[in-house]
Amino acid sequence: MKKKTISRNLLRVEWTRLKMLVHAHLLNPLWYSEDHRRERRCQAMGRILTDYMKKYYLKAADSVVPRPVEHQDSQEKIYTLWLQGENQAPPIVKACFKNIRKHCTQELVILDADSIRNYVTLPEALWEKYRAGKITHAHFADICRVELLYEHGGYWMDSTCYATGPIPRHIQEQDFFVFMAGKRIHGNYSYIQNCFIRARKGAYLLEAWRAMILDYWLHEEKRVDYFMHQVMFRTLVHENPTAAQYFAAFPHIDQYPTHLYLYEYKDKPWDPEVFRKATDDGFFYQKTTYRELEKIVPGSFAHHLVEEGLTAQTGTAREFGQQA
Repeated sequence: MKKKTISRNLLRVEWTRLKMLVHAHLLNPLWYSEDHRRERRCQAMGRILTDYMKKYYLKAADSVVPRPVEHQDSQEKIYTLWLQGENQAPPIVKACFKNIRKHCTQELVILDADSIRNYVTLPEALWEKYRAGKITHAHFADICRVELLYEHGGYWMDSTCYATGPIPRHIQEQDFFVFMAGKRIHGNYSYIQNCFIRARKGAYLLEAWRAMILDYWLHEEKRVDYFMHQVMFRTLVHENPTAAQYFAAFPHIDQYPTHLYLYEYKDKPWDPEVFRKATDDGFFYQKTTYRELEKIVPGSFAHHLVEEGLTAQTGTAREFGQQA
């Protein structure tokens, strides 16, 4: 890419980030309540980012033509990624892997920094930007999860998703499914949650979303926002009539019950009944975090999950690099 184009793109990213700072923070009155300020902040960021994606990257999705999906449900797998490899994962991540294997009937494929290249075919320019640090680990994982499902179909679960039950039938039957961000979690302008994705191969929403993501990173040198990929999806289903029809067809379920561990129970005394109830209404996993492990409260939910990881069996994962 020419230096002039790179400079122009970097300038427009910085200008967009400046607009978000001004409208979401500086012009957000301090005398408003915290809830009111949060709502104004999310509205401003969502509006500015959606306008950005609509102006520059929606056209990539407009070129995607719907095609028949491939129904290969019995062969589908759950994919996840831990760049350092399963053996180097922290205890709570090992606990998540253990419980996905325990509760889900689909095979779990754990990828690392080396084996991921055996499963996805990305433009070399994206690999170069990742190696150069222009694409962060988090956003590279975002790219890979969409590309994995585009090429193979199946399921994506973050390495910090702790399964409490099998994937519900009403989700397995969808060609495409993600949880909605809802209004109770910080960053709800992101619109959707991408720590769990179900997509059959050929799903239109996934293919159109992927087109926007790849087009962005082939032309940009820097992220415009942490939730930029989710906002691309929001732009897609709001501004593309075909995507809007597909989007209306799958159930829109708030992610909040999958975040009870993070927002309500992490430091509270362990109670197995809570996780049993977590499977009600199809909420079959809890989102955890591997950060702040040194602050774990003894006897808490977090402590129990870490203990699960410490006692997890190793060596049961599919060999890294083995082709799906």
